[in-house]
Amino acid sequence: MTTIFTHTKTRVTAAVILASTAGSAMAADYAVYGKAEVQIANTDTGVMRYVDEGTQIEAPFSRIGIKGSHKLTESLKAVFKYEVQVKGFEHDDTNEPFSARNTYLGLAGDFGEVVVGRNDTRFKYSEGKVDGFNETQADIAQLIPGQDRIGDTITYSSKTYGGVSLALTYAPKDDSSNDEDGFAATVIYGDRALKSKDYYVAISHVDALNKLTASRVVAAWKLENLQLAGLFQRSESTDGTQEGNGYALSASYAIDKWVPKLQYVKDDSKIRHAEEGKQWTAGVDYVFDKQTTAYLFYTDLDLELESDNSVALGLKYKF
Repeated sequence: MTTIFTHTKTRVTAAVILASTAGSAMAADYAVYGKAEVQIANTDTGVMRYVDEGTQIEAPFSRIGIKGSHKLTESLKAVFKYEVQVKGFEHDDTNEPFSARNTYLGLAGDFGEVVVGRNDTRFKYSEGKVDGFNETQADIAQLIPGQDRIGDTITYSSKTYGGVSLALTYAPKDDSSNDEDGFAATVIYGDRALKSKDYYVAISHVDALNKLTASRVVAAWKLENLQLAGLFQRSESTDGTQEGNGYALSASYAIDKWVPKLQYVKDDSKIRHAEEGKQWTAGVDYVFDKQTTAYLFYTDLDLELESDNSVALGLKYKF
């Protein structure tokens, strides 16, 4: 009888511990997410960033992450994100299949949200939907400086008041590549994702982050199936040796599941490349559903002394 009672007590204790653990786990609201993308691309000379010369099978910025929050009080919660780029698709990256992306921990409440760690600068964040070929060799970052993700930063995002919100990035001197404090500030009006509202306007400035000081204005507009967006930017390297203007224009139009797209980018600051450059891209997406998209595009990059072009066929799945 003593043995039976002991075993019964052990099972009850274990059940209580499991129930308690489950209750604690339920207090955290989190989700696993990611993007798997494969692309077959043929690139002419290999001058472009993100691709090599010749025919390549790529996995453009494929990634996996976990994000969530944990309620601390009625008005305060902890928020976190751990995200890595997955490069294991590709033969050349089997020794280093992961690299760091946005990874941070912070607090959110009535004051907004403050997080510390690696994060897109709020200057980069301001681009919104202007880039119709984001995270490919036709990305506006091919020419436009400031599309940076920086570690050891503090990011603040306010709540939205009257359609307006504020976002800030700060990097202390000891963690800055410039050996000086750096910051970025962005004011947003409208909806960055063009979902709840059909317009988006942002004014952003970055000072001494990743050796760049720049200001930009971004605007996007959506009318039924048509989407138009533009960006203008004035850039200067922190050492004063390079400066100039850049802009990007993009357009897309949804026809059932087909979305033809056009984009033009130009920059004369010579910060991303050592020469002035312009790039135009034409492509089409086929949207199977909200998670799965196939695409085909051609992009042409012209610098002062060099040029390159690339044609790519890809499949993207978000989860």
